[in-house]
Amino acid sequence: MRYFLFIALILIVSPRNTFAQPDSIMVWNKWCAKADTPLLFPTGNNIIQIVSKGIKPADLVVKSLDNALKIGNPEYKGDTISFMAMPYPKYGKRMRLTISQKNNKKVLKTVNFGAEEAPVPTAMLGNIVGDHPARKQLVVQSHLRVGFANSLYSYPYRVKSYTFKARVGGKDITIPVKGSQVTNEITNLMSIAAEGTFVEFTEIKAACYECEPRSLPDLKLWIK
Repeated sequence: MRYFLFIALILIVSPRNTFAQPDSIMVWNKWCAKADTPLLFPTGNNIIQIVSKGIKPADLVVKSLDNALKIGNPEYKGDTISFMAMPYPKYGKRMRLTISQKNNKKVLKTVNFGAEEAPVPTAMLGNIVGDHPARKQLVVQSHLRVGFANSLYSYPYRVKSYTFKARVGGKDITIPVKGSQVTNEITNLMSIAAEGTFVEFTEIKAACYECEPRSLPDLKLWIK
């Protein structure tokens, strides 16, 4: 009985020490597709976010240990610390970040970041991979979206406009579209087009929250 009372007393008087463990501090790049991957994109947008169980964000201090890791002023919102980060020079070999307690300067966690180039964004038709999709795959797609091939970069670009082109039933079809939606007219055309028909999404414009619209490479598909 005394043993259980002793354990309960420890938990009551020292909850902060219990929660201030390195594995209770979560650090991620908001625009990396894998939350547990400490990765920065030299040509992209990097927002580092930190959440710690049992410690208020205002009680933590973040610091870059290396000149190659440049960080902005932290912002505190709810249970999260957010700040911009950038490798400089472009691919710093050492990019370490420490998270410490403000009151005693004890380092709770050290994060080692790596760097990876963010590729040019490309348009994708829904979840289709490859350029010879089956008709049944084509006709269920509802939107054009933006992706980064072979990369974990996931900054939220959105398609703002495009032009659909195809030759169906001996006629050349050109349909300009505002937004990212695949219209019913386009879906119907792809559903009746002959096998092997070449369809093309051109003049694709995409934008993000903080940038001007940009042109994406044409998306070319053959109906299988």
